Amino acid sequence: MSIFDFLKPFISERFFERHKAGQKEGAGLFLRLLGQYESQLDEFRQVEFFFYTKSLGNATSLRDDLLKLGYEIYGIEGSVKKRFSLMGVTCPMSLKDEDFRKWVEKMNELGFINDCLFDGWGVLTRRQA
Repeated sequence: MSIFDFLKPFISERFFERHKAGQKEGAGLFLRLLGQYESQLDEFRQVEFFFYTKSLGNATSLRDDLLKLGYEIYGIEGSVKKRFSLMGVTCPMSLKDEDFRKWVEKMNELGFINDCLFDGWGVLTRRQA
């Protein structure tokens, strides 16, 4: 690894825009599929999320921003490819179409600000009281 690897962003603006568009499309597909099998889309659910990046500093900065939102962070893990992953879960939130799409966009943007890639989400199947 050279000094230039530290100066080069992990996520380019061009990649970010393409990835964000794909995430928004995926969110729409997910909501349509969920709507076919569940009639309770208006119930609040926790959503797990996943990010990765090239430095512990980026992951730590993102973790701090996510904690400010009241989210639980499972941890930051290093990998063999010199990347760090961050996983956690939201507070119970709405899965209504517009709310969920805005959340996906916000996670993509928060990741980009911290030079991290929002890699996806998973909805917990347990219903919240």
